[in-house]
Amino acid sequence: MSQAESFLPSRDDSMYGAKRWLWLLGFIPPALPVFGALLVKATGLPLFYWFGLIFVYGFVAVIDIVIGVDKASYKLSEIQAVENEIFYRWVADLVMPIQYASLIWTSWMLVHGGLSFIESLGLATTLGIANGISITNAHEIGHKAEPLERWLAKFVLAPSMFGHFTTEHNGGHHVKAATPEDFSSARMGEPFFVYFPRTFFGGIYEAWTLESERLKRRGLSRWSWRNDVLTAWAITPLLFGALTLWLGWAVLPWLLLQGFIGLTMLEMVNYLQHYGLLRGKRADGRTEPCGPEHSWNSSHIATNIMLYHLPRHSDHHAHPMRRYQALRHFDEAPQLPTGYAGMSALTLIPPLWARIMDPILIRHVNGDLRKLNIHPLARARILRKWGGEKK
Repeated sequence: MSQAESFLPSRDDSMYGAKRWLWLLGFIPPALPVFGALLVKATGLPLFYWFGLIFVYGFVAVIDIVIGVDKASYKLSEIQAVENEIFYRWVADLVMPIQYASLIWTSWMLVHGGLSFIESLGLATTLGIANGISITNAHEIGHKAEPLERWLAKFVLAPSMFGHFTTEHNGGHHVKAATPEDFSSARMGEPFFVYFPRTFFGGIYEAWTLESERLKRRGLSRWSWRNDVLTAWAITPLLFGALTLWLGWAVLPWLLLQGFIGLTMLEMVNYLQHYGLLRGKRADGRTEPCGPEHSWNSSHIATNIMLYHLPRHSDHHAHPMRRYQALRHFDEAPQLPTGYAGMSALTLIPPLWARIMDPILIRHVNGDLRKLNIHPLARARILRKWGGEKK
């Protein structure tokens, strides 16, 4: 038994096991700015205004490596009972009020806290990281059928200026994942800084197109108040506008900065989830179903707890309505070398990312480059380096 497996509850602990209480740690990320300020007060070190970077890319990334993975999964016969536990739903739904309390307090601090520019920059960065991580909560509840949860998802997305995410993700990405047509699936040899504008603007286009088509089928205008994209987008200017009316124009640049940081964190995660993976074509020409082999997975405990099992990505694509606590680990799925915290940081260093991930990707497809989603501009270089022919 590994160190991680001895630390974690076994599957037989079921919904009453110790891991149940670990999910409460998910309340930490939305409150990162507050924790950072408390550490500044306790230590006198302004460095902790940058606590978001320290926590995610220092503490969590190290814990992922030190503690390791948690492969424990519920049996299929247990999943329904676990999903019905109201405790887990409340854990996910309570993130939004914590997130907004942190946002309001941090906004006040940025204007009236007497901070230097560097300290304000650190605090705004931490706020952006907090809201970026909270998007994973919006991802979780935005997949559910309950209207309340879908509305909560819109409010969670608003601080990161990414209200269209649920529409694009549910209706676009889950249909096209691991195909060249998917804006959210990164291609082998595609640096993050090339991927980012493609997925950002492509996602907006995808969401608007999907919602326009949905409303047209119902005989409604795309400009209807029932347009989920428009209503989700509207929350951001209303939120930022209210904070600006309260605190003055000085807060607006910080709100825009933290929002950009938050949405960038989302795209860093999107980048690593399907990098280079390709769903093949069936005999009838249709794309094969999305299987475990089409998503990068990680069962490292720290980022799984902080991100509501999002790194168990294959099971999520197989069962998008399945609640986070019940998502399973698949040994046959391609595994990331470490957790999302460490891997997302690597996306910002394209040469190092390629050096680490490309060999793993090639081994995953047994050297068959026809099974890879390759960036067109990198195709010739990849063929020369790895051999073979992608037909």
